Amino acid sequence: MIINNLKFSISIVIVFIVFTIIGTLSHEFGHIAVAKYFGFETTLHYGSMEYFKKGRNEFKKDKLFKEFITIYDEFSNEISHNLEYEKKERFLELQNILDNKYPDIAKEPSREEEIKRFFITLGGPIQTLLTSFFGLFVLGFRGSKNKISFQFLDWFAVFLSLFALREVFNFVTAIIKFIIFSKSDFYGDEFEISRYLEYNQWLIPILTFILGLSISLYVIYKIIPFKYRFPFVISGFVGGCLGFAIWFGFLGRLLFILD
Repeated sequence: MIINNLKFSISIVIVFIVFTIIGTLSHEFGHIAVAKYFGFETTLHYGSMEYFKKGRNEFKKDKLFKEFITIYDEFSNEISHNLEYEKKERFLELQNILDNKYPDIAKEPSREEEIKRFFITLGGPIQTLLTSFFGLFVLGFRGSKNKISFQFLDWFAVFLSLFALREVFNFVTAIIKFIIFSKSDFYGDEFEISRYLEYNQWLIPILTFILGLSISLYVIYKIIPFKYRFPFVISGFVGGCLGFAIWFGFLGRLLFILD
């Protein structure tokens, strides 16, 4: 019995590590899918993604842009405070040339583009929650709630449904930063969505936290058989923490050299 419990716990730790990484990347693919739909070029990083108008790569490789950035890095304080500096004339000249040469890259985003950016931001949380809902659907379809013993598909659906834990994690880490480090501005997806909708920045994070916590508690305490429940929670917590530490600590950087 002890050996079986140990094997189960180790298996859950390993699966949580893997699914923490899968969940992180699939969340970013949610952003990427929407950005691609709107015609943006995208780049996937180990913990984020970038999207930009087509032609930006050519823009960044331009020698004039590189000179522009060099001057900006050297005199960023003077530029941001509109002070005089040695290469101001050349900097303004380069800025004008680049604005004319790459008008679609340089111009401020229009209202239409701002709306696109909103939906791109929305794409990540939507992907995460849709995956979670799909897992719940599979659990319901298989009648997993009434089972004493789980099969592979039952456990797979459990892990899919627990993608909603991301919303819990994001909210809890934001609260910790707010209380301990007095941080007041947050740039997670949920906070950005709240600000775009002109709500208090905490509204959407609180709602997604409640939703994510409700799904997670339901799955853990109503779906998973009692005999598995305690080792699953403990092993899941350990595996989730290890997965985060491994991916963001070294593995993600190792696999995504650009970061």
